[in-house]
Amino acid sequence: MTATASPLALSARDLRMPTWVIVWLSISAVIQTYDACYVLLGPLSHADGPLAGFWPGHVFYGSFDHRYANVDSFGSAQSWANLLEVIVIVWALLHAKKWSGVVVGLLVTVATFWKTVIYFLVEISSGLEMTRQSLERGDFVGFLMVAVLPNLFWIVFPLAVVITLGRQVYRVGRCAAAQLGSD
Repeated sequence: MTATASPLALSARDLRMPTWVIVWLSISAVIQTYDACYVLLGPLSHADGPLAGFWPGHVFYGSFDHRYANVDSFGSAQSWANLLEVIVIVWALLHAKKWSGVVVGLLVTVATFWKTVIYFLVEISSGLEMTRQSLERGDFVGFLMVAVLPNLFWIVFPLAVVITLGRQVYRVGRCAAAQLGSD
């Protein structure tokens, strides 16, 4: 059986990041930087602050999620983590046509996914401490459309990237193991 006929044969695309992942990581890096700047520049960037005009969507979002409306230690820590993730994302994007970029892209996306899950778990565990007021004022649709739905993108898209790059890493690993004669 030739190497090209083997089910474990590699193609050049197995060793580089898929285009849609590159697009997602690029968009993610911009959004995470913009978001982190809003949080870390608070209260200057928050409602009635002199820089609030640069973040009108965040000011609106803060009316549903008070972690964004106030200076909060968990939100600040997450924002610093965002900036560190952006540095790693940029490195992965600069190496997107190399195997190392695929592996680092997978690792940083796992971090993005779990950071978002933890954000939700902290909010749920606190009894919706930062978002409950929108429910108390009877704005259930606003709560879902503003506080929940957009944040689900930060779970769904990273999960799709993790699955895609994880399968890719698995395929390359299986092929390497087969070439070395072990499984």
